[in-house]
Amino acid sequence: MHPAPGSTARRGFTITELLVVIGIIVLLIGILLPALGKVNERAKRTQSAATMEEFAKACEAFRQEFGFYPGVVPEEVLVADPKISGTENALLHLMGGGINQDDPAFNDSSTSGWQVINFGSGANQYSIKVNPAQIGKGTRVGGKNYAPFFSPKTEELAPADGQIGRNGQQETSETPIGDRLPDLVDAWGQPILYLRAVRSVGPLVGEAGGAAPPKRQFILDSINPYLNSTSLGELGKSQSDSIIRIATGDNRAKTLGQIIRHPGMGNPTAPETGTPKGQIVLISAGKDGIYFSRFDGPGSTAAPVTNIVTGTYGSPQVVEQFDDIVVFGGG
Repeated sequence: MHPAPGSTARRGFTITELLVVIGIIVLLIGILLPALGKVNERAKRTQSAATMEEFAKACEAFRQEFGFYPGVVPEEVLVADPKISGTENALLHLMGGGINQDDPAFNDSSTSGWQVINFGSGANQYSIKVNPAQIGKGTRVGGKNYAPFFSPKTEELAPADGQIGRNGQQETSETPIGDRLPDLVDAWGQPILYLRAVRSVGPLVGEAGGAAPPKRQFILDSINPYLNSTSLGELGKSQSDSIIRIATGDNRAKTLGQIIRHPGMGNPTAPETGTPKGQIVLISAGKDGIYFSRFDGPGSTAAPVTNIVTGTYGSPQVVEQFDDIVVFGGG
């Protein structure tokens, strides 16, 4: 039967035409997805950097008020027995929720519901009381109460799964919430490292168990609760591929020194002689969730770079090739 005169016949797509259309759609998706991924990554980097900058500003405001950078536990005590991270230590001072043994309120009955954390032992023992429910309600310094110095967004504060906790084990969702402190996290849900200088002169970085640790400007042990994890943060990343963790002996401290030093100061392959870019350092691991991964930066998957202290890649400039985000505060 033929169409009536003047009518328009309707014809469906042929298989060939449908395949062409589908092919074009698939091609467009293939082109757009990587571009959207890059936009999303840039947005997360921008968000993480903004979080870190605000935290650095809060630390600087704290220093202007009290003459030192935040940390309810003295740095020399914390690095010798890091039962909490340096970041958590700073948050307890910036936001509240922590009282140290030097405060008159430490033995007050009003803090009887708070948990005691002891650092060290014997004559060297130092104690604080913590209460996660009080974080954000105001800090206490020198026996006086103050408004919080830092008010992060909800998504910027969360306990980090995989952190090495007070009992030496990795914390998980099964760990009692009262035994966990919140961490400052980046846009990927990974905790942000915080280090503060204990002095402004001397070799740049050392470890608490290293040679003459009191003479070092920075002591890296306060980041060990994160750095020693095998399944950290929302990404669940093992830090065994971090070049800071891989390094042995003095090179562990020197690797961190290479990361935080001013590139124009001192011998490029002698980080301990360098000058830091600031008195506080914040580090986000970036999209891979590993602090300065050996598979990031220079080298290749087949031949990853682990040594940025000496040799071909012994230079502070090489740090710029990694995807980590580093923010400094203080002069």
